[in-house]
Amino acid sequence: MDIWGVALEKCEVEEKEIEEASEVLRQLVEVPTVTGTEAKASEVLRKPLSPYVEEFHVDDWFNHIGKLNTGAERKVALVAHIDQIGFMIKSIDDEGFLKIQQVGGWDASVPYGQRILILGKKGTVLGVIGSVPPHLRKKDQAKEIKIEDLLVDVGADSKEEVEKLGVEIGNYALLLSDFSKLSGTRVTGMAFDDKAGIASIILAAKRVFERKSELKVELDVVATVQEEIGLRGASMIGYKLRPDATVVVDVTHAVTPPTKDKVVVKLGKGPAIAVGPIYHPVIVEKLRNVAEKIKSPFQIEPSPRGTGTDTWAIQVARGGVKTALLSIPLRYMHSGVEVADLRDIIHTSRILAEFVLSF
Repeated sequence: MDIWGVALEKCEVEEKEIEEASEVLRQLVEVPTVTGTEAKASEVLRKPLSPYVEEFHVDDWFNHIGKLNTGAERKVALVAHIDQIGFMIKSIDDEGFLKIQQVGGWDASVPYGQRILILGKKGTVLGVIGSVPPHLRKKDQAKEIKIEDLLVDVGADSKEEVEKLGVEIGNYALLLSDFSKLSGTRVTGMAFDDKAGIASIILAAKRVFERKSELKVELDVVATVQEEIGLRGASMIGYKLRPDATVVVDVTHAVTPPTKDKVVVKLGKGPAIAVGPIYHPVIVEKLRNVAEKIKSPFQIEPSPRGTGTDTWAIQVARGGVKTALLSIPLRYMHSGVEVADLRDIIHTSRILAEFVLSF
């Protein structure tokens, strides 16, 4: 048994890999990057990635790009998005209550009753999210909570008190959630969509760097912006970089008892390789081959219509890019208690590194 409470020989990964993946992911999720605030990610991306790339820069829209073996004839990109869903302050009433708008996709039942962190101009401000209690709702009121029904209480009694805290209309906000270890190699927290993907491409870059003598292509490691509101960063990157091949790393729903009829991917069984019309068959086959070669577990996820990930935008950039999707299984997506298995992140990084080195 190790400190995670599981027998490592059953994990197919080493204890130091688990600890490294946990630490990289923890550092990423502890920096708020609600869509529109991705500039805040610069240092938390630069620090772990810089040792393994020759160049690191941030473009005008805060896409973060690391390059290794710059100038090689062919170029392979590993892409994951750094932005996370959150909120914006919509209004402040005379009694000091705030209304919010969603940034990205939310089920309104998730934020209700949670703590919220407002990114004010004087610093962060803590609040709680409430609504009309069930006991006081009228019979004709919908039982289903909507975002517009929610209000934020920061403890103020007036609009003036709120403004003195540095909170104003247009501020971004996010749920307050801690990164925590669960049983075994599983962790819980917020924004694993898609910081689990970011962690995997950072770890993949490290693996490639350690075998740099085998690298024959330019490796571009990219953290995109604005995925949660329309894949906008990916559109910029696909046009700008013009990679010969791209693997997008995102998350996918992992099965739970209520979703057995809809979900096929399992937590802790390796990343899922998407198969469908928008995923280039040559790249998909290459991913499968390298995973089998290194005996890394993986799953197949049928995707006949594609999914709302950065692959959609990159695939059609310029004249088209050979693109595939590798997804990390995730439970309770778009909540403050997402659950991931660190082994899946590690196996994703192994497959990605071997994929890059196979060119």
